[in-house]
Amino acid sequence: MVYTEIKNKRDTLVLGFPRNAADMQIKLSSIGIHKNVKDIPLSAQESDDIRVRLYAENNIWNHFVRIFSGTESLADVNEAVWAILKADEVIKTELEQNIIHDQYDSVQELLKDIEGMTVSAGKYTESFYFPLKGMLDEDEYEDYYEIDNMFLQEYKHDIREAVEREQSIGDMAQYFNRSESVNEKLASAVWSVDEVGGNLYGRVNVRLKEPLTEGETEILKEWISGQNSDGLGEGFEQRAIETEEGDLYVSFWNSGDGYFVYSQDEMDAYLRQQHEMRMGGM
Repeated sequence: MVYTEIKNKRDTLVLGFPRNAADMQIKLSSIGIHKNVKDIPLSAQESDDIRVRLYAENNIWNHFVRIFSGTESLADVNEAVWAILKADEVIKTELEQNIIHDQYDSVQELLKDIEGMTVSAGKYTESFYFPLKGMLDEDEYEDYYEIDNMFLQEYKHDIREAVEREQSIGDMAQYFNRSESVNEKLASAVWSVDEVGGNLYGRVNVRLKEPLTEGETEILKEWISGQNSDGLGEGFEQRAIETEEGDLYVSFWNSGDGYFVYSQDEMDAYLRQQHEMRMGGM
């Protein structure tokens, strides 16, 4: 296990990793720290207002601690520990040996290697799709109005980059808490956008240790919808994406009857139905 000792003036807090990001923020606030965990560096200088010391209790985690130079944040530690613990059993032996023999010079190198080994190990992957809603704020008129999907497609690269930045705190799989069986199988969940069937959709790429049952798939879809409305998506839709026409705001969720979260098979069926309806109307 990896621990951190955090001192804020006379108050001291000891936390073990990994842990839910929201719970970490609550624990930090108990000693008067209200900074985001990604803004708290691993520095223990006497001149620092907040002093953070990282330590471990066994061999592999002691070597893991050595990877951090002191410029990384608490969020970086949490993400890296999650990545190691969530790693597939197929790659764990090699990963542990790499850590013990100090093969990684940075946490970025560690995470990249885990990702590469995971892909090579042939993990199960699934994708889930949902519609996007865009609102444009034209400064000239100081008014918001909904824009069509063609506009979203024009700025798909900007939207994709913004979604990546929103997930900088770490893999979204760490926030899953709906089902123990799904949690044991869920290794990674990454939000993005993708152009499918002539429209831009939100897409969640999921990596799994084992295939999900039908019931587990529905639980995961409900969680994705919840993240879209009240979690990741709630914060994302409040952050402007600059365009030549004005500030663009993109929502992952809407209250309309046409909203959905579809698996790949469901999305394929939906697109076929949409195509048939268009052909029938010609």
